[in-house]
Amino acid sequence: MDSKKTRRIILLFLLIGIFIGVFAKNYPILNGYTGSLIKEFNTREKGPEIIQVSSNLSKKEIQTVNKSAASAVRIISRDQSGMVAASTGTVFTHDDIFYIITVAHGIVGDCSTTIVWSGKSNFTPCLDIIAIDREADYSIMVIDKPIGVEAVELTSVLPRRKQWSKSVSLQNKIFYTGFPNSVGPLTISGRVVGLSDINYIFVHSYAWSGSSGSGVFSSDGKFIGVVMAVDVGQTIYGVDVLEDMVVVLPSSRIDWSSILL
Repeated sequence: MDSKKTRRIILLFLLIGIFIGVFAKNYPILNGYTGSLIKEFNTREKGPEIIQVSSNLSKKEIQTVNKSAASAVRIISRDQSGMVAASTGTVFTHDDIFYIITVAHGIVGDCSTTIVWSGKSNFTPCLDIIAIDREADYSIMVIDKPIGVEAVELTSVLPRRKQWSKSVSLQNKIFYTGFPNSVGPLTISGRVVGLSDINYIFVHSYAWSGSSGSGVFSSDGKFIGVVMAVDVGQTIYGVDVLEDMVVVLPSSRIDWSSILL
């Protein structure tokens, strides 16, 4: 066998071995989500950190950015086969109960294998999944009071019917916070560029794997939906992901009856 080819094969197996070793080393963390580690972390009273926002934004936009950045969490879910999915969620509160709104495709297991991370060593277990709509692609979870984030009062940010058209009007500025490509949290801005016939919002912004489930807020602080996907289209290189075109599931398509009785 050619010596160069042999070296390449050895290098390939070495890289695979390193990957497996790193995964195996960290697997107990993923496999033991809801163990004593979580209880230990949840005994530490840590409030959300102070967020510095650009003074170039309007007062309302600064409030919206703070709202978005302070309420974002990362969700890690594991199925029975051991496959792990990572997504983003937004923490809301209503009647002193705490909820996370995210996408359904990011929840691949049940509560016992789903964990919420809110920065540093702050973990919160899932208490219940009260709604999961695979067709519309959203999920609502109930959690303990989270550490390190500030929950958004749900009724104060849901647009009323008369406000909806204004909140999703063309070129309206939006903000969302998420973990694209496992980086973050990153607070990203964009603009509404269209509404589809099947009731999706198209936003000119940036998203990637891990951003799914991020709560999208209009410039005036209204919760207009969750990041669901990025657009895919034809390029000179073939079919490719158009990461600057983001598909948002409108909050008007979420059935809030499990929260707002």
